[in-house]
Amino acid sequence: MDNKIMTLGIFAHANAGKTTITEQLLYHTNVKKSTGRVDHGDTTTDNLSVERERGISVRASLVTLPLKDRIVQLIDTPGHVDFSAEVERAISVLDGAVLVVSGVEGVEPQTQVIWKILKERHVPTLIFINKMDRMGADYQKTLQELQSKLGNDIFPIVNVTKDLKTNTLAYEDIKIEHIIEDIANIDDHVLEKYLNEEKISREWLEEQIHILINSGNLHFVYGGSALNDDGMIRLISGIEKYLPCSKNKKTNDFSGYVYTVKRDTGVRELYVKVLDGELHNRQEFIDEDGSKQKIRTVTKLHGDKRERADVLKTGEIGIITGLNAKCGEIIGKNDGSFKTTTFVNPLFHTTVSIDDETKIPELAAALETLNDEDPDLHLSYNKTTGQMSIDLMGPLQAEIIGNMLQERFSLSANFSNPIIIHKETPSSIGYGKTSFDRVSSVEFMIEPLPLGSGLQYESKVSTDYLFTKYQKQIERLVNMYSKQGLYGWEITDAKITLIGGKSDSVCSEPAHYNVAVPIALMRCIKDAGMQLLEPVMQYEITSPKEDFKKIISATSSMGVEYDNISEKNDNYLIPGSAPLSNILDLPYTITRLTGGHGSMIRKPNGFVLKSDGEILERDYSGPDPRNENLFLMDVNSSPDHLDRVSKRR
Repeated sequence: MDNKIMTLGIFAHANAGKTTITEQLLYHTNVKKSTGRVDHGDTTTDNLSVERERGISVRASLVTLPLKDRIVQLIDTPGHVDFSAEVERAISVLDGAVLVVSGVEGVEPQTQVIWKILKERHVPTLIFINKMDRMGADYQKTLQELQSKLGNDIFPIVNVTKDLKTNTLAYEDIKIEHIIEDIANIDDHVLEKYLNEEKISREWLEEQIHILINSGNLHFVYGGSALNDDGMIRLISGIEKYLPCSKNKKTNDFSGYVYTVKRDTGVRELYVKVLDGELHNRQEFIDEDGSKQKIRTVTKLHGDKRERADVLKTGEIGIITGLNAKCGEIIGKNDGSFKTTTFVNPLFHTTVSIDDETKIPELAAALETLNDEDPDLHLSYNKTTGQMSIDLMGPLQAEIIGNMLQERFSLSANFSNPIIIHKETPSSIGYGKTSFDRVSSVEFMIEPLPLGSGLQYESKVSTDYLFTKYQKQIERLVNMYSKQGLYGWEITDAKITLIGGKSDSVCSEPAHYNVAVPIALMRCIKDAGMQLLEPVMQYEITSPKEDFKKIISATSSMGVEYDNISEKNDNYLIPGSAPLSNILDLPYTITRLTGGHGSMIRKPNGFVLKSDGEILERDYSGPDPRNENLFLMDVNSSPDHLDRVSKRR
């Protein structure tokens, strides 16, 4: 009989102890004979030197462990906001999760961000209040903070108290009648029986608990000290008892999700969760270009050790080689039923350089490897100038990438001061056209759209004048060159229309349009005039009542827009929105004004016109059509080919 499969994620704000919990899970399931320690640099899931040296996780790591009749595929995720892309992709493949909160620091900003995503995805989640052995840890206070900041569907399954003289922890199971009262507050079925004073059997109650937990509407809280192996047995029992396994196979058609790509050993490895069907070694796939690809190897993990496999079944995660699939892609059949989680949006842009110019190609290759592992870096590389740039979630990420370049590739890179990522949109309607050797031509119109519309493309040219194959090429080139507009930023909130063009059945070539399209498009953009858009952040500040006026005073000069301020327990919740540039330092301000008792979470909420009118340019990557002569030289063409008057009458 096949073992049941569960994919379990461990999440927390940085330094709350999730890697230590992973170590305890490995120890208690006999995968390891002893536990490693983050401060000793010998934990199983922190594989990189920078992780061991800093005591933080920067990449999601996978281990497996046996838990009675199931195999748990455990993903230990980064806790720092700068590495949220790893968290995002991990959440997409989970069956259940454990959210770790420090009993000293309580609910921190990244905890709230992760929680919102787990709730949106309805991921069954248990909560563990950790570090109860430390001075200042308070189980009841942290529990109240969880309920006030995260939700009213969070209830303790155990009470944890500490003897201040001996620093030992004591545990007391919550009485069944109190559990019934708690659940009656969130479930009508239990409430009805409770109000009617009907007998509620433990069996019936357990069924209701499973339904609520599996739908993400009930979350039990445990507590203890992972470092001291205190309270871990109860947590492990809760994982086994309450969190679900992967669903069984629905069809025989294979479908899998690539949630991580790693190239540590020089071999490109895809970490794939099988969503449906089975994946076999040597199985063939057809890529977007119609070319055949074949899986070379399939590997599964036993603990942290690898073993070759011939097949991966529904729910299993395996490591495969041989495919060109990218991180975040579906391979096999995609029926649209699998929804990925998206909350990562890089906010900063930086250039990367190296003092030894002879090593520029090496640096570019290294960054391409890191970009393959994390596509949200959006690497841009101009081979002509040697200019390289990447997008970041925050400054710590640049520091860690620098360490990874040194550790993995022996390259010492320099990073410019990060700038906020902008976008650009047309100020008015613009037109631009180009012909190539009299036989191939295009003409575009660009027009502004309302904010939030994105980029749209349409062709109004008949295939009688411009053949289908060239029209497809033109659309692809428009999408590519619209990534860098007049000021180097991505074009958005605009419609680009192909309003004219022609091709010749004998003389036209694809190379003609590779030159004509970017030049015509840039002429069109210049004619319209472009204006910059800056990112807006939606945020929610949690402020103790006594600090409320100080918070309002501090934010009133930041261009914020308040929504409905509400009261929750002893806190005020202050939602609002503001340009990112106005509130970069606001989280630190809130911490200072509230003595660490206030917090702020934020997420991108679109773009608005840049208010100060300042033009902030981004270096162009690749052949630059803004300067036509240089562009033509870069693409090995000549001005003599362009805009020649047709001799046909």
